[in-house]
Amino acid sequence: MSEGARSVVRTVHLFEEFARARRPLTSGELVERLGAPRSSVADLLRTLVDQGVLAMDRRRATYLPTARFAHLGAWLVDSWRSNHALLDALERLALDTGETTSFAAPGDLEMEIVHAINMPGGIRWSAEVGQRYTVFGSAVGTAHLAALSTATIRSMYARAQRLPPERRPTASLQAVLASVQQARKHGYAYAVGALHTDVAALGAAIPVETGPRALYVAVGGLKERVTARRAQIEARLRRFLDELRAL
Repeated sequence: MSEGARSVVRTVHLFEEFARARRPLTSGELVERLGAPRSSVADLLRTLVDQGVLAMDRRRATYLPTARFAHLGAWLVDSWRSNHALLDALERLALDTGETTSFAAPGDLEMEIVHAINMPGGIRWSAEVGQRYTVFGSAVGTAHLAALSTATIRSMYARAQRLPPERRPTASLQAVLASVQQARKHGYAYAVGALHTDVAALGAAIPVETGPRALYVAVGGLKERVTARRAQIEARLRRFLDELRAL
């Protein structure tokens, strides 16, 4: 990895640490959290302050992202988060099913969770905003692939095989294509153990305009419970999609 690329990665991790801490951090805390040389972190902090995306409180010797930084990506989230009917429908879906519901958006070979409602009830995996996972094998990933041609899916799968081992798909191409075929037939995708061995989920495309990124909805929970209630959850998911089409 080049020094420039390393600096970009370190910058991303720095803002992730602020998101985790949700408070101002000192340079010492950031050095510890990033596991980087003190001189490198100092240079990075100075540059980000100069660019106006970090603010420094000299009296407390702490740093915090600025409103400018928050504004840079706000337009993307606002493009669908301002749709209160969409969010209200997702909340009703979560309450009626009692399972974790989320919105995810595609990013080439991965899906990214952009909104989540985690419900209690014994689920052993919680959806976290910003979490990314391979497009191959998951319910929402399969729902996304169902809108693409088979040739495109094969090409994407070949590229995914060249990723680092931890990011490669674990499902075979044959299994992926079979799941895609079922998703096209039923109008939603179903997956067990894709993100966690104990989790099953249903996923479908959001049938309304959601801004520059297409959104997909997932309903997931403990696989024994979701498997037993699959027909009921499927029916409620179809009602959710019908509600959106009627908006």
